[in-house]
Amino acid sequence: MNSGPPPGTGQHASASGLLHSLVLYVEARGRLLQIESQEAGMRLSNLVGMLALALGGLFIGWMLAAPAVVWLIAEHYHWPWTWVALTAAGIHLFLGLVFLLGLKTRLRGLRLFEETFHQFRRDREWLASNKHN
Repeated sequence: MNSGPPPGTGQHASASGLLHSLVLYVEARGRLLQIESQEAGMRLSNLVGMLALALGGLFIGWMLAAPAVVWLIAEHYHWPWTWVALTAAGIHLFLGLVFLLGLKTRLRGLRLFEETFHQFRRDREWLASNKHN
């Protein structure tokens, strides 16, 4: 009688262990992605909310003040109000473009899911080093 394990049992246990490790790995990466997704969602919603409030307040305030400022400047310097209004519009358009460029720069620097991508990069490096071994 053969008292050893049946043929293929070691391979089955090895494959089962590998599968179990793979499932744990995927679960850990999924959990990390979920945590970072929640964090990114909170960051972005806070940014969007603050941006909406800031833009709304600035827009309403300036729309109420702009005609009065144009009138005050036109009266003080005895200039036609249309020229003052066009000059103010040109200044606002220029400033708007400057701020849009600043926003574009900030959005480029915004990093989301940093830890997930870092972990994926480390995993790729580990797999590449194990392929060569």
